[in-house]
Amino acid sequence: MNDLQLELPTGVLIAGDAAALFADARPILEGLPTGCFPAAARDGGLEVRLTEPEPVAWTEVAVLATPSGYAALLDAAALADYTDLGDEPVDEFELLSERFEDADVARFQGVLAVRGVSGRATLRLGRDVSGAISRITLRFSG
Repeated sequence: MNDLQLELPTGVLIAGDAAALFADARPILEGLPTGCFPAAARDGGLEVRLTEPEPVAWTEVAVLATPSGYAALLDAAALADYTDLGDEPVDEFELLSERFEDADVARFQGVLAVRGVSGRATLRLGRDVSGAISRITLRFSG
């Protein structure tokens, strides 16, 4: 999938296990650049390119539990597409997982998800020489 992208209209990032994300979504990062950013499946995870300069330093932001083996990234604005979150929510994860087929990465209604291993995934930020965030990575660690 060469047309992968992460849409960040508000710059507020939500990350978590794709199977549970929609019922308990909370922002994990705020103040990111806004826009649509190219993403790629790399090293058993995702890499989102916010700017061209290469990172010179990396920081770990969060370790996420991924019992389903799927992790997802989305902007807080994407949750508006999922309005039936209640006692009997629409199974958004099932809709997303149908997009995977044989791919390791899928995109559905503003959600960018990657298939990995059950266990955990680490969210990291790469900063360029000026200190600006240039990359976001999400990697499975089993």
